[in-house]
Amino acid sequence: MIERPWRCFWAVPLPAELRARLADAVAGMRADPTTDAEWRWADAEGWHVTLAFLGAIAPESVPALLTSVSAEVCDEPAFAVDAGGVGGFPSGRRARVLWYGISDADGRLRALAARVAQASGLEEAGPFRAHVTLARSLDRRGVHAPAPPSGALPIGSVDVRALTLFRSHLGHGPAHYEALGEAPLVAGVSMPAAAR
Repeated sequence: MIERPWRCFWAVPLPAELRARLADAVAGMRADPTTDAEWRWADAEGWHVTLAFLGAIAPESVPALLTSVSAEVCDEPAFAVDAGGVGGFPSGRRARVLWYGISDADGRLRALAARVAQASGLEEAGPFRAHVTLARSLDRRGVHAPAPPSGALPIGSVDVRALTLFRSHLGHGPAHYEALGEAPLVAGVSMPAAAR
């Protein structure tokens, strides 16, 4: 029996400490019952910065993807990006996506995302906007993006040392993400998730 395609993407997960502080800020936003009811909230354990969305891929293509992207990025030195701020796409007043900001002032993350997309065989990648998706509006027209309680939103940084290939499991409730392996930015061999 042939296994159904997997929905996959390359991303950088948020570090645990920043994720915990951000989860506290999001809990403050969700304390307002009206705000909480307007959004489908992402699971904090899965918060990440997406670099390349692959869509549905054949499960047997995963080893080749890990090898290809690892070879592409192994010469890239690790770096860090600043994190902070909250907003909405396409705008804060009619937000369909509520995001936590990731700064890419020097374009380094954007350039890395383009290399990953190319090494993954994507013919055309959409515009890259570094962010972490916190929630999606239940109203397709969008709603006003909520503000976190004063002083609650954390400012921090995200170390980009390795890229993780994730499989997305959809169903009832928030999506669940399974790490399939990594592509380190420092010279090395791709590492299957089970080996870590």
